[in-house]
Amino acid sequence: MKKVFVKVIVVFLIITVGIMTFLDEERIANLKAHKGILNLNQWNFEKQGIVNLDGQWEIYDNKLLEPKELSGEKPDGYFNIPGSLKKELNGRTTGYMTLRLKIYAKDEIVYGLRISRLLSASKVWVNGILQGQAGKVGTSFQDEQAIYLPVYSYFPAESGLIDIVIEVSNFRDVFPVIKSMEFGTKTQIMNRFLLSVFIDSIIIGALLIIQLLFLFLYKRRRENKAFLYFAILCLFIQLRCLFLNERIIVHVFPNMPYELLSKTAALTYYLWIPVYVIFLKEQFISLSKKIILVSSIFGVAFGIICLITNNVFYDRLAFSGEAILFIILLMILRFLSEKVRLKEKNSLISLIAYIILIVTAFNDILVSNGMIYRKYLFQIGMFMFAVLETYILSVKYSDEINKSQELEAKNRIIYEKSIRDSLTGVYNRNYIDKIIDDMMDNYLNNNKKFSVIMFDIDHFKSINDSYGHLYGDKVIIKVAELIKENLRYMDYVGRYGGEEFIVILSNTDVKKAFEIADNIRHSIEDFVWEHKSKITVSGGVYENISDKKTEVIENADKLLYLAKARGRNQVCSPLIQDIASSGKP
Repeated sequence: MKKVFVKVIVVFLIITVGIMTFLDEERIANLKAHKGILNLNQWNFEKQGIVNLDGQWEIYDNKLLEPKELSGEKPDGYFNIPGSLKKELNGRTTGYMTLRLKIYAKDEIVYGLRISRLLSASKVWVNGILQGQAGKVGTSFQDEQAIYLPVYSYFPAESGLIDIVIEVSNFRDVFPVIKSMEFGTKTQIMNRFLLSVFIDSIIIGALLIIQLLFLFLYKRRRENKAFLYFAILCLFIQLRCLFLNERIIVHVFPNMPYELLSKTAALTYYLWIPVYVIFLKEQFISLSKKIILVSSIFGVAFGIICLITNNVFYDRLAFSGEAILFIILLMILRFLSEKVRLKEKNSLISLIAYIILIVTAFNDILVSNGMIYRKYLFQIGMFMFAVLETYILSVKYSDEINKSQELEAKNRIIYEKSIRDSLTGVYNRNYIDKIIDDMMDNYLNNNKKFSVIMFDIDHFKSINDSYGHLYGDKVIIKVAELIKENLRYMDYVGRYGGEEFIVILSNTDVKKAFEIADNIRHSIEDFVWEHKSKITVSGGVYENISDKKTEVIENADKLLYLAKARGRNQVCSPLIQDIASSGKP
């Protein structure tokens, strides 16, 4: 059953991620602009989809020009989008510029433009109208105010022309890349925004539920720290979803400092590894201490660097960090592969989840360094990881609960055996003494009365001598059963000696206790015994008025012996008239 369930989960994840990727990337055409011009007059957006504004854009290097200032200006060249500044600007990675693209398109359509991110800061005009900006474009590090924020613009064409002018600057990104900008109808671009937010929100919401679930489980079972570490991993994934891709958090707080966004993205990336390793240690206790040590030093060192330096400094260390990270990832991969080879429980699912992480993390490294031009996928990979690990932890938790219940049942059996008489199954003397102690405390503190009955089988030695010890044991067992049949749910019966029994009646006065005792006596007397033997019992009933346990037992015992002295097969209580016997006054 578990194998089938695992297959279902894997298929579900493949389909889910496939749908997400398909929806996110479908129907985006890559037409190429030539020398700052893109002709879309013949393009059918409804049938042919959204267009990436790739190709040659006019560039006015080291100039920040508004549309009205471009009249008569000649471009310094052309910037190929998507592309890195280092490649397009002959090795430069910082600076400021103005980009321009003219699009020929039909007039009767309202168009939309989506810019996921454009260097450190940007300012966008369409047909001379300011459409939006991200941060503050500047001519120096001090002058620039950077921010991560997608820009969405909606506008018509004017006389068949859409003139896009963008001022951009970069003094903070170490590996600056200008990615593709999406152009389509207003509805298409709005749907892209809604879809992107929907995907991020689904991941965040699902992970929040998982996180709260495992925090609750950790609260219940604090010895299982895997629940806590997994909740922390889910938190990191949520933060990355909030700060990357559609950057939901920036839409809510548009003035959020660039450094805070950058540090959060970096910290959730570098700290994820050591937390994951100690999480893995909770699942596989044989995990090498070397892996734990290296990953911990790596996470702490880069975490401190991210906290005390600016993004320019720690981004320059990215290649070094990624090299160390690559070594750690290989060590973990080797470890998990060995566990799969040894067929250790849940190791295959852990390996699949881990491979998904590696692939999506590698994608993010390439995107971050400008080697490929796609969206970040690590949070989707971590979501898949979270679903798979949720299954593993849920199975583990279920197994722990089952083992705990089994152990509890075994302990209960052991405990029951320890408080029961091995022959009759009623309570033994030690446990009965404890019950009397509790009753006595309740009597002294709350004035709750109770009564005690002592029974003894009459002429039991003669029964053993006449019919043997095996039959004597049968008599003792049956007497115990007959006593229990006449008691209430709140009463206790125990074997106090060889053929002697004690009954404790809570919240019962002497009259009621006497009635119960005499019913028991009659049941034993009227029972049809083997060998046509006559089996009877004598009993003493005492309602406690003492503050000493020994006096309670002694008084009941005295009344028992009074019943025997008066001829047996009767019950005696402190009330002289309460004497019952078979045919006796």
